[in-house]
Amino acid sequence: MTPTKTQRHTAILDVVNRGAAHTQQDIAEALARRGVRATQATISRDIQELGLIRSGKGYRNSTSLVRELVLSIEIVEHLAVIKTPPGTANLVARRIDESGLPGIAGTVAGDDTILVVLRQRGAGRSLKELLAHAE
Repeated sequence: MTPTKTQRHTAILDVVNRGAAHTQQDIAEALARRGVRATQATISRDIQELGLIRSGKGYRNSTSLVRELVLSIEIVEHLAVIKTPPGTANLVARRIDESGLPGIAGTVAGDDTILVVLRQRGAGRSLKELLAHAE
């Protein structure tokens, strides 16, 4: 039986969440052990569709990685200033933009700082919940 795309994605996320995926080959081998056959091209597409990020620790779910990258959030009127480690602001800003939070007008990312324009002051709470960063 050929697994559905959803079943394959679920299996890939399980492998990634266990920390056993450092390369696409690792993912292919883990899937094969589960009886799921997939080509390298399919796995590559799946990684992109799932929003997986390759870090020094292997492939990671971008949502959990983003939460680790947020160092601070400061709300000032209708703006939020988010600090991240150097070189990671674009990844976090992309997560914010893709979330579709109704209170967020947009983001501008530098190297380690993101400026978020809030439509209303209360949107800062939703932003903090998205990034799982309470102060």
